[in-house]
Amino acid sequence: MRGSEFMAALGAVGVVCLGAGAAVAQSAPWDGFYVGGNVGASWGDTTLSMKAAAGSGGTVIPPGDIGLINAPISEDDDNDVGFTGGFQAGVNYWTGAWLIGMETDIGYYNLGEDREKTYRSGLAINPPVDFTIEQKVKTDWMWTLRPRIGYGNDTWLVYATGGVAASDIKLSTRYRDTRTTPITGNNEKSDVKWGWTAGLGGAYALSDRTAIRGEWLYTDFGTIKSQATVGSSYATLSSEADVRGNLFRLGFDYTF
Repeated sequence: MRGSEFMAALGAVGVVCLGAGAAVAQSAPWDGFYVGGNVGASWGDTTLSMKAAAGSGGTVIPPGDIGLINAPISEDDDNDVGFTGGFQAGVNYWTGAWLIGMETDIGYYNLGEDREKTYRSGLAINPPVDFTIEQKVKTDWMWTLRPRIGYGNDTWLVYATGGVAASDIKLSTRYRDTRTTPITGNNEKSDVKWGWTAGLGGAYALSDRTAIRGEWLYTDFGTIKSQATVGSSYATLSSEADVRGNLFRLGFDYTF
């Protein structure tokens, strides 16, 4: 083989090898701007509490009934499991095996808890009077803004994240009794509460632009309070909810 022919053949082999290397060493979708969607489940870690006080009307709640309401409740709160889903967007910077990024997301966040308790009044009347108090707290949506830091390679990524969160939280209280002319009262308060969120996640690259992910987040929105007046100043009920919750979701990302 002539020298020129050998060099030409060697060059052709080099081009083929470079092409094969480029095909194998794809760029991971961990660098640049991305958008995506997610679905999952949410469950609460929320607690409800109630305090009663006598009103200023002509007829007020008996002291014994106040004691019943204000006594500690030993049973667990009934935290609901709900659906969560929405959209996320962010930007990543990928260097070596490390990722630094910022993500925001907004979506439906069905976090809720309810409690219903019925008491037998200490009033010495016949028939006896029972009264029931209901409390409910729920959320409709959640928004977060979170830095992310991760470690991985072209195929997989694990990361930790934490930042601020906001949600519209509704707290409702209802009182009713079994008198011939019932005494009733109800109140609902809605407030956008700010809190914090933190969690862990992992992702797997489907191509150099697409990836699937799994993510767990814990959220804490602090305390929301409301006050209900029962009847014609028969009693005042002060309701509180410490709103915390978890979510696990699966998602898909597309990097530009």
